[in-house]
Order: sequence, then C-alpha cells, then structure tokens
Amino acid sequence: MTESQKALRGDGPGGAGTAERARRADITRTLGRLAFFAAAVVLGFVLLEAPWNDGLATMEAKYAVPNLAVFALLGAIVFLIGQRTRASLAVFVGLCLLSGMANFFLIEFKGQPIVPADLFALSTAASVSGGYSLFVTPRLAACIAVFAAFCAALALWCPKRKISRWDVVVNVVGAALLAAAGATAFDTVDIAEDYDVKVDVWDVRGSCESQGTALCFLSRAQELTPKPPEGYSPEAADALLAPYGQPPMGAPDNQSAGAGSDKGAYDGPNVIAIMNETFSDLSSYPGLEDAAGVTAFFHEVADDSLASGDVYVSAMGGGTCNSEFEFLTGASMGNMGGGVYPYVLYDMEGADNLASYFRGLGYGTHAIHPAEASNWRRDRIYEQLGFDTFDDITTMEGADTFRDMVIDRATYERVLQKIDENEGPQFVFDVTIQNHGGYDTGLVDEADRVHVESDAVDSPEVDEFLASIKRSDEDLRWLVDELNARDEPTVVVFFGDHQPGFADWLFQKTYGKPVNGATLEEVQERYRTPYFIWANKAAREQYGDRLRAIENADATSLNYLRGLLVEAAGLPGTPRSRYLEALRGMVPAVNLNGYRDAEGAWHWFGEDVKTAAQQTADEALRDYKIIQYDQLFGK
Repeated sequence: MTESQKALRGDGPGGAGTAERARRADITRTLGRLAFFAAAVVLGFVLLEAPWNDGLATMEAKYAVPNLAVFALLGAIVFLIGQRTRASLAVFVGLCLLSGMANFFLIEFKGQPIVPADLFALSTAASVSGGYSLFVTPRLAACIAVFAAFCAALALWCPKRKISRWDVVVNVVGAALLAAAGATAFDTVDIAEDYDVKVDVWDVRGSCESQGTALCFLSRAQELTPKPPEGYSPEAADALLAPYGQPPMGAPDNQSAGAGSDKGAYDGPNVIAIMNETFSDLSSYPGLEDAAGVTAFFHEVADDSLASGDVYVSAMGGGTCNSEFEFLTGASMGNMGGGVYPYVLYDMEGADNLASYFRGLGYGTHAIHPAEASNWRRDRIYEQLGFDTFDDITTMEGADTFRDMVIDRATYERVLQKIDENEGPQFVFDVTIQNHGGYDTGLVDEADRVHVESDAVDSPEVDEFLASIKRSDEDLRWLVDELNARDEPTVVVFFGDHQPGFADWLFQKTYGKPVNGATLEEVQERYRTPYFIWANKAAREQYGDRLRAIENADATSLNYLRGLLVEAAGLPGTPRSRYLEALRGMVPAVNLNGYRDAEGAWHWFGEDVKTAAQQTADEALRDYKIIQYDQLFGK
C-alpha cells in the first residue's frame, strides 16, 4: 500500500489529519448545497408571488410558513429527481418564476390567477391567447434579473457533486417517497379548515395575495371532486322532483313532458340559442351611460320580446364554458364553487340538458363555434350532451373576420343553413367568437371605430370592445330581419356569456374603489349581461296561442334561462323545468357569487339568515344542491 493510500485511510504519517480535512470538506460542500437548496425554496416562493402579488411583504406568518413548506417539498422532489445537481435547483426556481409570470399575465387578461381546473384546459388557453399581447413590467424585469443572479451564484459558488450509480437509485426512491407522502397529506389534511384558508370565489386574487398562491391553489384542488350534499340520495332527489312530475292544474296539454315524442318530431318552432361572446352593456357603469348606443338594436328587439332583461352569470373575462354549462343544463356554478370547469373535469354523458331535451322531442340538434373543436373539450362534451352535429372553425374556412375573429353574421348564416338542410324543427346552439379579448389589437378600421366621451374612462381597450359590440348589434339586425322574412317559425334566445376581462379595472375606475371593497350588489354588476327571448313573425302567427310573455324575468340567472326558453316558446315542460320555475319564484337569481331572494336582496352564500325571504331561499337552495348533484353525478 502506498504512503498516499495510507494517508487517505489515516494509516500513515499525518493520515488522520488528511482524513479529517477531507471529512470537513465533504461536510462543507454538503452544507453549501443545503444552503443553496434553502435559498432556492425561499426564492421560488418569492418569484411565484412577486410578479403580481402586492401583499407579499405583509403576508402573515401562519400562511407564509405552510406555503414555504409546500415549496420545500416540491423543491426537494425536483432536487432529488435532478440528482441533487446545481441544474436541478435552477430548474425548480425557473419553474416558479414561469408560474409567477403566467399568473401575472392571466390576472392582467382575465382578472384572476390560475386555478386547478385551468391545468385541464391548457390547450384551450393556448388556442385563444393569440388576441393578447405580452409585455414586461419593471417588476417582471427585476424578477428575471434575480433569477439570473441566482443561476450565476449557483455556477460560481454551489459545490459540484459526483454522482454514483447507487446515488441515482437512492435519489429516485427518495423523490418517490416524498411524492407519496405529499399525496397522502393532500388526501388527509383539510387545508381550508386546518390552515384557516378561505378562497373567495369572486376574488381569488385577493385570497392568493394574503394567503399565498400555493395554499389557495391546493385548497381549491381539494374541492374539485364533487361531494354529495348533505341529505343526498337518489330517493331524496326523486322525492323533491315528484311534485313537478305532472303539469299544474289547468295547464294546456302541450305542457305534458315529452308530448309528441312517440309520433315523430314535435310540432314546434325552430329554436336558435345564441351565446354571444362577451356581449355586455357597459352603460350601467358610472360615467359610461352613452355606451348604451352601441346596443341600440338589441334593445329594440328586447322591447318586442317574450322575455328580456339582465341575466347573472358565473364567469367574468373568461370561462365561457361555464356559461354554456349553466344555460344548457339548468345547473348553477353556485353549487359547485369557483375554479371548477365541468366541461373539462366531468363526464357529461346522460346529464339532462337542452340538447337531449330537444332530441327527445324529435328535433335536430346542432352546435356551432368558430374555434378549435377541442377548446373546453367541446368535441367530446357536445357529443355527450346529445348534439347531432358540431361545426367548428374547420368548417368555416374563408369566413369574414373582424379583428381576426369570425364575425357573428358568418355563424348566423351557418345557423340558417342548418335549419334549411334538415327536415323538421331544429335546435341550434351558436357560440360566437367575434368579441373575444384582448381589446388592444388595433385592428378596427376607421369606419368601425367607437369612442364614448367619458370623464371616468378614456381607454383604447374600452373603445375596441365597444366597436366589437356595435358590430355584433349590426349583425343581430341582419339575423332578425332575415328570420322575419322567412316562413319558418323560429324562437331565438340571445345572451352574453360574460363581461370583458377589464371589468375589474373598469369597476375600480368608475366606482372609485377596489373590487375587494365592493358590496355583493356591486360585485354582481360585473357578472351581469343582457338577454332576450324573441319570436319571429311566422312563429307568432303559427304558435301565437302557445307563446307566453314571461313576467318577473327582468333579473334572472343563466341556470333559469333554459326553463324560461321552454316556457316562452310554449314547448313541453319537464319535471326539472317546472321545478326550476318554482325555484325561480323563491330565488330569482343565483350564481357563483351568491343569490337574490324574493324581496330583491342579494346575499352571500353562508350568510346568517335574517329574513323570512332569506330563510325560504336558503332552504330552497339546499334542495337545489341535491337535485343538481343527482342530475350531474347520480347517473
């Protein structure tokens, strides 16, 4: 054995000292890597929050500490998978920065940060993001610079580590064990209760600012899987619907459920449902009263309609699929919570909805949306819901565009084509895209530009939005004139899916207060769009004795619009539609934010019951949860 080998073993002269120095060097390198790991955990937390979170510096320790614990777990898993290398720490911190930047841009464009269900809709987000422009703020630039400095420090001062074959095995096993431990904790710990995390569904950003993105995200993730409401059983749901199984005394025969379904197509009008992208009336915002002019024709039609008014929705700036879901099913997102997208999370096969209802009457059923068929999984969901055909962007190549979006009129022409091509009455659901955000494209021609003089708001973004709505109003005139010139009796329901993504900013600008200081009535201002149910001349002549003008429908919500359509068009009722009409009498409007009682007062969910009307509404909503759960998941 050589002297050097003896020294390394501590057998030769000075060997003990050499071995000790080697041991201390190993400890120093290990401590150095641990120090950089700890720095990566803290920095990852900061870079996720800093790009957009104004409340990071004041976050309470009871929230900051568990957030850091989550980052430590995630960082350790990445560190071990990356074989405890310097590169693995850079990757972890880089992912945190990218997530923080994604949150920043989503908040800028949609008003809310990322929620768990967004991860199931990444392809949709990528498909519709083309209308938005990315930019770098000084804060974003500072975050990027901090990340670059951390990477430089890693390269200069973080000790390297040699990796053996056994190290690879141990690291991978360690990462797997940590991941299993994290999954077990997620299943057993109630984050909302154990860590006092409260995520306001209408102000997710505010909740994340004060409690941390990681905790709020995980808390929302725990609520994605629907749990049966208190008192649920299939028998309980059947008992609640039983009183609505037959038409009320004195109701006409055509209100019998399924009338005519065994004798071919039901003798009824064509029905066109138009969910118009971001169609909303901004004139109710202080200082923007003149904006009503861009929807002048809409109001003409509304004044001559079977029903019209405001419909309260559960989406703002995005989440179009949830407006579709509420309208088609009669279910409310108020029973499901924020950050949930049923289209991307659940199997809708067999769930009662308008498409299956019309198919049961012998109608042809068609869906139209001039975008990618896979957006919000529509290609699968529409088939599950019972639509016979679905026309997406691939069937509308060469269609005219406005701001690079297929115009409303092109979709209306396709609607009429569906009616003309098929025998018997048809139900067509048209989801337009012309008015989609963002509104800073600069693609509006001079002749189409709109500018509303206002002391409160002077914004090119608002102007482009209003120009889009004015164009929609003109295309609506074309459709109404075309339908009145036709012999086919047709009923149209038209509504906006949500307000634009800048509604938060617009509220703060015009109301002079932050959105997190708004009353529920003021919150609902940003979740209100106009609607009407209208019949053409042929329908009034042929089915005038069936058509019904609906009373007390000037303020309703999307979950009721399906039933209002069935009633106004004189179509056969069902137990569910009759139940929803009775519910509307007790709870005239309900959405993600809260509900309105029969006396017109708005209430948050979970608010202390103080009046008889509120007590009635609260009890009715408990029953509604049971019926909705059975409709969607009881199957």
